[in-house]
Amino acid sequence: MTDNRAMSRNLILAMAYAPYLGCAAWDGWLHERARRVPRIEQALHAGLAVAMIVFVWAVFTARASTALVALGTFVVMHLWDAFGYHAGIAPRERRVHAYANVALIAFVAVWLLLDRPLPL
Repeated sequence: MTDNRAMSRNLILAMAYAPYLGCAAWDGWLHERARRVPRIEQALHAGLAVAMIVFVWAVFTARASTALVALGTFVVMHLWDAFGYHAGIAPRERRVHAYANVALIAFVAVWLLLDRPLPL
């Protein structure tokens, strides 16, 4: 991959990731201000953060296999978090989660279209 192509790819990926990052920051702020998060959920959030960091690193460094494993791990932990701890959250926080999910799906779609790590 040429340097210009790699820079363009990474710029597009960064722009596609920014909405998710904003939603995640907003959600983190709500966790600090809106409700007390149990310790187990805090540990789960730490695992989610690690999985997301590995996923994003792998996407930006074009390591598709690692990215797919990290994304799969993130999705499983995210579902555990959503169904295990978010049943009674406030509507505002539920909307932030919905926005974040849509933003992450959009980022994954942009990545898949740019790199085609899967047969599409």
